[in-house]
Order: sequence, then C-alpha cells, then structure tokens
Amino acid sequence: MPQFKTTFAAITLSALAAAVLVACGGGGSTPPSTQAQQVAVQTYITDNLATEYAKVWVSIEKITVLDSTGAEVTLVDATAAPMPVNLSSLADVAQFMSTVTIPAGLYTGINVTMGNAVQLVSLDGATTTNAQFSATAGDFVWRVRNVSLDSTSGQFLLDFNLAKFTYDATTNLVMPHMVAKHGRDAFTTILQRRGEAHGVVTAVDTVNNTFTVNDPVAGAGIVVSLAADAVIQNESTGAVLTLADLVVGMRIEVKGTVTPGATAADPVTITATVIEVEPTSSTGTIPRLRGEGSITAINGNLVTIDLVDANFLPGTSSLVLDIGSARFAHGQLSDLLVGLTIGFRGTASATSPADTIDVRNLDVRGAASEHERKAHPDTKYAGLIGTIATLNTDGTFTVAATKSVGLFVQAGTYTVDPSQANYLGNSANCVLKDATVRALGTLVDTTLTAKFIGIEGCGGQMRGKH
Repeated sequence: MPQFKTTFAAITLSALAAAVLVACGGGGSTPPSTQAQQVAVQTYITDNLATEYAKVWVSIEKITVLDSTGAEVTLVDATAAPMPVNLSSLADVAQFMSTVTIPAGLYTGINVTMGNAVQLVSLDGATTTNAQFSATAGDFVWRVRNVSLDSTSGQFLLDFNLAKFTYDATTNLVMPHMVAKHGRDAFTTILQRRGEAHGVVTAVDTVNNTFTVNDPVAGAGIVVSLAADAVIQNESTGAVLTLADLVVGMRIEVKGTVTPGATAADPVTITATVIEVEPTSSTGTIPRLRGEGSITAINGNLVTIDLVDANFLPGTSSLVLDIGSARFAHGQLSDLLVGLTIGFRGTASATSPADTIDVRNLDVRGAASEHERKAHPDTKYAGLIGTIATLNTDGTFTVAATKSVGLFVQAGTYTVDPSQANYLGNSANCVLKDATVRALGTLVDTTLTAKFIGIEGCGGQMRGKH
C-alpha cells in the first residue's frame, strides 16, 4: 500500500505521566510484581508543534495499561464524553487528564482508545482533511506493546510521535506511532503544565488559600491553589467571588497550571487563573463550549479566532465569537488586538451561522483582572519581544524590546519582573543574557510584571502567537 510520509517535526503527545501520590497496603488485584501495594497516578497529555499541519484533532476516549497477565487497568475513562484534543495546541504543555489508584508494579502494554476521526488542518487554515485511523467503523484502539513501565517509579509517559505518523491519501487512513517512557524523564516533562478540572468542590481552605475538587474524569482530591491574578467568577451573573464564597457541592470549572506531586505524600496541584462557578440548576442539556484561540479579525462585537484548543471537534479552523454579552475574567474590550490569545466559554449561537459562539465569559491571556485594574489604575496590558540585556540580582532582567505583542510597548529598554510568570515550554533556567524573550503581562512605566514568558530555543520551540 503506497504511503505518504508526513513531514512533521517531532511531535509527542505525552498521554501517560503518572506521579505517585499515595501508597497504602492491601486491596485490589495482584499486581504484576510481587507487591500488593496500591499507588495513585495522574495522567497527562502533551505534544510538540507540527510543521506539516497547523492542527491535528483527535478524540481520546480511554487509556489503559496492561499487567503481565494481559489484564487492563484503566487510567482515563472518557467514553461517556470523549475528550477532543488538538495535538498541535499542546506544544510543550501537558494536559492533566486523570488521577486513579492502581496496583503497584510493572505494566507491559498500553491501550489507547480514540474516535476514528482525525482532522488535519492545513498550515493556512483553509483546508481540513477528514481522515480516519481505520477503514472499519467504530472506535480505534492502538496498543503500545513490549513496554516495561514501573508504577513505583512515579511517572508514566506516552508519546504520540507524529514524526513517525503516516498518512495514505489513497485510503485516507492515518497510522499513529507511540512510545512509552517512565521515571524521571516523564516527571520533568510534565512539571508546571496546563491543567483543567471540571467537577464538584469538596473542601475549602481559606487559611492556605486552596480548595479541593472531585472531577469525574480527572479524579478525586485535586487541590486548587489561586494564582496571584486568579479570578473566581459566577458564570451566570458575572459577579466576582472570593474563595470564602465557595461552598462544598458547588460545580466549578478551573483552568491553570499543574504541578505534579514530588513525593508519595504530595497531591497534584492546579494553580488556577480562572475559576468559573456553574449554575446549580444546570442540567447539561445545552452544550457548554470552551476553547482558546488567536484573534485574526475584530468587527465590533464579532471576534474571529484561529481555534487552537477546545472541548469539541470543530467543523472549521476559524470560529466567530459574539462577545456582545461577554464578561471578562482578565482584560477588557480595549485590550483585544489581532494576534492575541483569548479563552472563551459559551454556547453555540441559535441565530447565527454554525461557526459562531455566543460567548458568556472571555479571558485575555496575561491581561489584568478588573480587581487589578481598580487597585492599580496606571497598569497597562502589554507584551514585548526582545533580547535579554542584563540579569539583575533581585531576579528581574532587562530587555531591549524590538517588537510589541500588545499595546503601549515602544522600542527601548524594559525591566521584566518574572516572579509571577508561567514559562511557555521552558523554565527560569532559560533566562540567559542575549536570549530572545517574549513576555506578556502588565506594564507600569517601563516595568513589565510578566504573566507569561517564552524563551526562544530553550526547552522546545517558542510559538509565534500568544
């Protein structure tokens, strides 16, 4: 069968990263080793950036590992509500998927169940190829064989290596390729990565500024801490809440960065920037759509985005957001510019074309919240690209800015405060003299307090849009 080899750069979807949280004796089936210990594991997915296609959409339904007898142990079960994933949107991030307790020991295989549909979007976004994994109708199961994964090592990692995917234009079939890893390499890959939780509040700790969530897919006992710019918002009214307003039983949506537990006693933690409290009367009959994309056009209340992440498989690469009734978690209408990344929550429009979303909540990545703007009215939302000129003893650094990512930044020298920043695909170790940096945050005079920082050529590629 003739095959066309896609020319992706090395793309990995790290779909199994298991960090041991808790260990206790007894219970469960006999593990593949001689131990009867149970360990809790978290599952993540991650990826690098494709060069042949702008987006590669798949839908994940289930992830299981196989013990030495061939018995399956479930890590992720999303069969009731499959998880659409744009592999290209997970460049240098790991999406937190689940927490489960499994028998300790060795596992010799992995099964990944996906929907049969694969959407390949061209680099210019103009063409979407609706391919398949299999010519047979129904779900597609891919087995990674001959692996040896030790759950007691702390982490599992499954790479969807798109560099070795093949696409046959004649049959319209895609053949995946996956490689399993575990141990320290997996742990370092998933440190400080993106995460989401959707579930019920089970505890609130106002002393430690945290609350705990049980997610039906991601698992129980997820500890959520608040980032410095975190916003808690009532989805229905738009009212800004405090941590003390959260009560046990509330349904919430959380988005932030994940820190896996470093030891068996540590829980996985999401440092949240946006927390939405859902209506208690919600029946789920109206699909709640959420996603993220880069603005390509603004026409009054209609904002067109290039969609990069969503909880639904899109019919097109471009979506129109009707923000006429939207409430801003971070940022405001005047902050919106072509090229900026925004997150949205809403519903499909009942009166507009199918590619239009009626947005209820909008989040401008890196911008100040309403509370921050009131407390510091001289603060401006800004971003810059430039070269690091000096590293200061107080942890800040100066940048010779050559380009603006948002408003207010002119060519010149700026001081960047990275103390509250999330690093995109790299870490603070990448902050070196003469490195090219992209920083996004709030600006007072010539000091930028960064919310997001990307360093070119360190720990992965720096994406061109934020």
